[in-house]
Amino acid sequence: MNYNRTIYRHLLDNIGKKPILVLYGARQVGKTTLIKTVLQEFKKTLYLQGDDPKDALLLEHRSADELSALVSGYELIVIDEAQRIKDIGITLKLIADNVKDVKVIASGSSSFELANKLSEPLTGRNRKFYLYPLSIKELVDTYGNINIKKELDTYMTFGMYPKIVATESREEKALLIKELAGDYLFKDLFMFGDIRNSFAFEKLIKLIALRIGSEISYSELANEVGISRDTVLNYINLLEQAFIIFRLTPLYTNKTKEINKSHKIYFYDVGIRNAVINNIDPMELRPDKGAIFENFFIAEKVKEREYSGKKSEIHFWKSRGGSEVDFVEVIGEEIKAFECKWKEAVSAPRPWMEMYQKASFECINKENIVEHLSA
Repeated sequence: MNYNRTIYRHLLDNIGKKPILVLYGARQVGKTTLIKTVLQEFKKTLYLQGDDPKDALLLEHRSADELSALVSGYELIVIDEAQRIKDIGITLKLIADNVKDVKVIASGSSSFELANKLSEPLTGRNRKFYLYPLSIKELVDTYGNINIKKELDTYMTFGMYPKIVATESREEKALLIKELAGDYLFKDLFMFGDIRNSFAFEKLIKLIALRIGSEISYSELANEVGISRDTVLNYINLLEQAFIIFRLTPLYTNKTKEINKSHKIYFYDVGIRNAVINNIDPMELRPDKGAIFENFFIAEKVKEREYSGKKSEIHFWKSRGGSEVDFVEVIGEEIKAFECKWKEAVSAPRPWMEMYQKASFECINKENIVEHLSA
């Protein structure tokens, strides 16, 4: 199934504005399909795969002249899974600096810094884009609102990766998400992430998965796993760079407090989260369905924010007395607050209303989530 991805037009419109466009995203979110769709808009193109040893050898250890000879004359060059290529950052820098009007899209399942320990080569020469698992809006555009509402429980169990969404059998979905979680979380990250304690890394991911929606103490995680707080932070940074998890900070007017206070951690895809804890039971049978629903909605809002290009801040909020709001988006002077409930509808907490009188508030539940996310 070839879905109409929200990012497609934006990516196409930016070709040529910088010599290198970098498309980041987790394994199997649809980067290759998206790029091949973009390639169809051009006549003379070069497509190289970092996974292919022959293609990789064309780019590794090459001089500026050799790279110029390789890529000159093409309207668009694509280097897919570019992080597999040694010193790809330097290679892309040489191409950008030595080939006039070059247009390159490089894709990566992890950041180039993660894969190659490079941070400087592409400064000022690239523009970054991010592709996530399918969004509710993309699915509604393909299948229609009513069909997506019917399948909501399935998406919250098995996630939104394109191949898994397109698979009809529940048994096959379960097999695919477990394979993806195993391959991506462990094989790929162990390869690129310099993880020395695989047991501790696996235990940490499971603890995080069990605590979605709750505030995280890095010191407590370190004690439970049996590693240092710094190692916990390093592993969490690694998982963020690999587009598996993201963090929310609390909303404070004092920005220093946001950094120092406890964070919440969510998964970009709840299917991966459920595979990590080895629980793919239907939603109605699950005691953690409220936390899954919260994670699902917030991940969708993160996709929406990224694709729209909005310059917003995202947080959660908690009062001193313990009142909470699950998700807060701040856009300039505008504040939008959302509370996630599986079935019931609730009003804004009184402390929130007193503190943020001009803010909007919406309770998101199973009945209105699809309409909200597809608007």
